[in-house]
Amino acid sequence: MSYTTFLRAAAAKPPAAVFQVSYSCGLDVVRDLGRHGVPMLALDPDPGAIGLRSRYATGRVCPDPLADEEAFITWLETLGRALPQRAVVFPSHDEFIWPLSRHAERLAPWFIVPFSRWDVMSKVHDKRAQMEAAWRVGVDTPTTVFVRSGAELQAATGKVRFPAVLKPVESLAFKLRFHRHILDVETPEELARIYDKVDDLGVLMLQERIPGGEHELWTVGSYLDAGSRPLAVFTGHKLRQYPHAGGSCLAGVSRWDQGLADAALRLLQELRFHGVSQVEFKRDPRDGRFCLMEINARHWKWHGLAARCGVNLSFAAYRDAIGDPYIALRQRDGVKWIVANKDVPLALLEIAQRRRSASEYARSLRGTRMDGLHALDDPLPGLLNAAAVVKQVVTRAPRARADI
Repeated sequence: MSYTTFLRAAAAKPPAAVFQVSYSCGLDVVRDLGRHGVPMLALDPDPGAIGLRSRYATGRVCPDPLADEEAFITWLETLGRALPQRAVVFPSHDEFIWPLSRHAERLAPWFIVPFSRWDVMSKVHDKRAQMEAAWRVGVDTPTTVFVRSGAELQAATGKVRFPAVLKPVESLAFKLRFHRHILDVETPEELARIYDKVDDLGVLMLQERIPGGEHELWTVGSYLDAGSRPLAVFTGHKLRQYPHAGGSCLAGVSRWDQGLADAALRLLQELRFHGVSQVEFKRDPRDGRFCLMEINARHWKWHGLAARCGVNLSFAAYRDAIGDPYIALRQRDGVKWIVANKDVPLALLEIAQRRRSASEYARSLRGTRMDGLHALDDPLPGLLNAAAVVKQVVTRAPRARADI
């Protein structure tokens, strides 16, 4: 879509701006709204981001808020002055949602921010506040101890069983340093070694690692209005992720669980949350409890499945933001989502290594109705990603991942 076409459409209907469209999360927000005729702006610091090439949007390169938050906000003010009417903003990653929440009032003349302001969002940003809210409303969690010093680290090792995981209270701290959100810790001795490399990152959380594989992970996705009333709710089950022990989703299925939905909504309402979110749980096979893993105050990688099942979280948020709210219908169950560009090559490799059965993998694909990147009505982004995957395989380029 050309910028001129976008401006003409945006004069007739409130537009939307999606931030970080390099993969399925932001791309599917573009598609979920664009298919409803919403004029779309796709924004990303990376000029090679695949979502900038979606037929549903006009693409623009924007400043990176992690590099310079003030430059990012100033750039948005300049962009906003050129829009024919206010745009609804949809950040797909934490790097964007935090500054947009902090500066919502400053951006209000040009943008509608359909999520909590910083007084509330800061509590979601803080994983300690997430845990404490869960405890107040009776949502199960792993055994958790907060660590602020080496002395507290020693005490924590006697309270949490190993193997364990170590997380920062500040959501991006490990991602920026280690390119991962958590660190696995097998023994107290390994924890002591790792702590020397993270003791400058503020308060840390030592948690019991809930046993069980990727198939024990569940998600509740929702959109809550400014009064924390749910207008759209989805629950789904993760089928595969990579790395298998703790990675991003490669395949998932829609599966309704009322108890999980109720627990997630209790937690979000305790926090007075407004916006789209993902609340992730892991089922403990020892006792059947669903334990809180984390809250993401935004869309997540496979949210497009919710829209495919009739629960379009993006459109629910958009309609509410422009003063025309509606309540989404109950989801259709049993619909599967996949990222074929990554899932299929990894599965073929595991089959060749005799780590996976070919027939079992083929059966797991039955019922797949959606790919996170490929779409017949918007083919270019998926093809661009496929080309990048082929290049990575041919050159054997490793993913960024820091040693600890």
